Amino acid sequence: MTEEAREAVLSGPSPQALERLLDEGSAFVPPSRVLGGLSAELACRRVEGTPHTVAEIVAHLHFWQSYTLTLARGERAALPEHAAEGWPEVRPDEWDGLRGRFLEGLTEMKRVAREEDLSRPVRGHETLGYELTLHVMHNAVHLGQVILLRRMLGAWPPPGGGDTW
Repeated sequence: MTEEAREAVLSGPSPQALERLLDEGSAFVPPSRVLGGLSAELACRRVEGTPHTVAEIVAHLHFWQSYTLTLARGERAALPEHAAEGWPEVRPDEWDGLRGRFLEGLTEMKRVAREEDLSRPVRGHETLGYELTLHVMHNAVHLGQVILLRRMLGAWPPPGGGDTW
């Protein structure tokens, strides 16, 4: 690899930092708590004036989590043709399974951060470490939306507590 190509490679934080950021980051409520104690009825209820339900946001997070894990396995991951494809609808009877799959995926993402070669290119000059960093940021944005929706639904803080300031 040339010096110029080496400089163009986009990497990311250390495995230990990524593993923590995927689950708690010391500044965030852990995803398991953000989603904990939320009934299917509330998760699928649309708050007036908002584009997505909590369940739809979690389905979106799971969609992109699956994409990132496909890259981590060294497989080619196809990008959706339209943004709407990354926002699956969720029925109330699907909520518990969806939440479980998303949290299991986080466990797998942490394993990837801890055990895989994060310097391995997965998309052009973007490394696995960089992709995991993008994933952490994506999760933070949307889990923040979930917290806001839970507040609007009167379902915050969750069991186990959560920031209220």
